[in-house]
Amino acid sequence: MSRFRLSSILRARKAQEDAAKGGVLRARAEARAAAQRTEQQAVELQNRMIMPDPSDAAAFVAAMAARRAIAGELSIRRQQAEEAERRVGAKVENWSAASQRRRMVEKLAERHETARRQADAAADQRAVDDLSTTRRPQTGRGTGR
Repeated sequence: MSRFRLSSILRARKAQEDAAKGGVLRARAEARAAAQRTEQQAVELQNRMIMPDPSDAAAFVAAMAARRAIAGELSIRRQQAEEAERRVGAKVENWSAASQRRRMVEKLAERHETARRQADAAADQRAVDDLSTTRRPQTGRGTGR
């Protein structure tokens, strides 16, 4: 039986799976970084929760504006973190699909190898059968002595 003709496709599928796995790792790192930035922004907002003296209107308005700006940034950071998590999910799906495609080709390779072994075994058996049918038993009779 001939060699497995899809071996180059199997190597390509493995490379695609490895690339998809790398994408998952990068996306997870980005998601962790986004989560850390969100946490830092939340801590900064908590630290700015100092209430100025309400009698000083300018200080009060400035403090509220600063908190509003930080809260807006926090909202943006949360959206970025959520988007990073969605990207992780998409990358995991890509990795899973790449893994399934690789596994399909591997199954074909396994079937090919099984068929090759069976063909080799059948050829060996035919060779043994041919030897046993062409060889004449020598019993000592018919030698004419």
